[in-house]
Amino acid sequence: MRIFALDTGIMDRIRKRYCTEGEQEVLLTRYHWISFLFRSVREALITVALITVIFFAWEYEWPMYEIIAFAAALWIVFVFFHILRDFIDWRYDMILLTTEKMVIVDQTSFIRHEEKPIHLENVGGVSSSTQFLNLFPFGTLTLHLKEGLGGDAVKLRYVPHAEHVASLISDVVTKYQRKGHAREGGPVVSS
Repeated sequence: MRIFALDTGIMDRIRKRYCTEGEQEVLLTRYHWISFLFRSVREALITVALITVIFFAWEYEWPMYEIIAFAAALWIVFVFFHILRDFIDWRYDMILLTTEKMVIVDQTSFIRHEEKPIHLENVGGVSSSTQFLNLFPFGTLTLHLKEGLGGDAVKLRYVPHAEHVASLISDVVTKYQRKGHAREGGPVVSS
């Protein structure tokens, strides 16, 4: 289903769009669910505050219809749309790694969708680091680029098993570079 820039069947379409003949998918991963949870903390606090106001209004016998209508309107404006945006941002963001390229999909809302294909020849290195004292099974993945995407590093937070993903990317990049040297006849040594 497609709603403006939001495509709910994005995984299959990304595979079809970016995997060429002879290219194999190595990894397709989404960000860890706790990233959605952390983004929603503020909205949970606002919801608790609104429920507290409704409870006090009921306790002091204020006009409940007006209080509940006002609280519901505030909740929809200040909470619901933020939770929906955070959910879309978590649920439809992904990382696709193939034998030729890496694609980072960033779906921020109904109206913003960005795909960042990074060819493996542009990857200079990859590193991972832990988040939150390594209490959770995710971390930060940093791609060190040779060129492209307007910078020399792309940081991706809340990547599940970031160490494993970094290892896979490193292995695929190494195999890709060796394959390129084999096609060109190997490195040239001058005397």
